[in-house]
Amino acid sequence: MTDADSEMVARCAAGDMSALETLYRRHCDRVWRYAWFRTRSREAAADIVQDTFVQVARSIRSFEGRSAFSTWLFAVARSVAVQYARRQKRENDVARDPQVLRFVPTAELAARPDRLSEAETREAVREAVAALPGSQRDALVLCELTGLRIREAAEVLGWTEARVKTTVFRARRALRERLKEFVSDRPGEDRLESRSHKGL
Repeated sequence: MTDADSEMVARCAAGDMSALETLYRRHCDRVWRYAWFRTRSREAAADIVQDTFVQVARSIRSFEGRSAFSTWLFAVARSVAVQYARRQKRENDVARDPQVLRFVPTAELAARPDRLSEAETREAVREAVAALPGSQRDALVLCELTGLRIREAAEVLGWTEARVKTTVFRARRALRERLKEFVSDRPGEDRLESRSHKGL
């Protein structure tokens, strides 16, 4: 846990709601992005973010600091998202987040006349991510879009690091298969295959 988070967590546990607001501002975007891709609904993502921080406020005193606050936060967010999903009878459209373009191996090719437009490319990627099995989507979004490292994602998911790495690899491979038309045959341009786990 960063020194800044440590101080805010302690103040929040002591009942200082302004500290909770600070933690919210620091981390809400990443929780939003995680919820957005997990539920594929803006409304659901907003509800999950709100419920997550309500749960944080209620449970902050139980946080022992053995892991980073952000790791604990995403564990809470995942639990809230799972509960939310159980209440839903249908899924909405995949949310529009330009960051999905990072999953396209050669985004520059999408701009060529014989390729899809950027908007169409984003839609294709959103659909590909949405079509992944739940475990693959969860691992991919946590590692690629929230900034969590493999170790932290493993803690959130309750998996081993090896399982996270394997699942992310399979998710990337599945995306590569679904996004064949965006993959260049030129060496060195396939981002989904060449990207290292290092730094996740």
